[in-house]
Amino acid sequence: MPRYFLNLHDSTGLHRDSDGDEFDSVDEVRNDAVIGIKQIVADALVGGATLNEALDRSFEIVDETGVTVLTISFAEGVASHSRL
Repeated sequence: MPRYFLNLHDSTGLHRDSDGDEFDSVDEVRNDAVIGIKQIVADALVGGATLNEALDRSFEIVDETGVTVLTISFAEGVASHSRL
């Protein structure tokens, strides 16, 4: 099963996922990332962040060979139909 890494881009820079997780497909990792985005944004808002602060991030999804296969902005993730 392929391993994917969800690197986080935010206002302080790039935070690399050093562990990664195994997923059956890019669609599966995208769905997992969107669910995570919604939780992170909700937690940020509850913690007092503004909507712009909560959304000003993205996930760069990299496969085990180091190739970026997908980038998802938090705004795109929140707008997605995937559910928590």
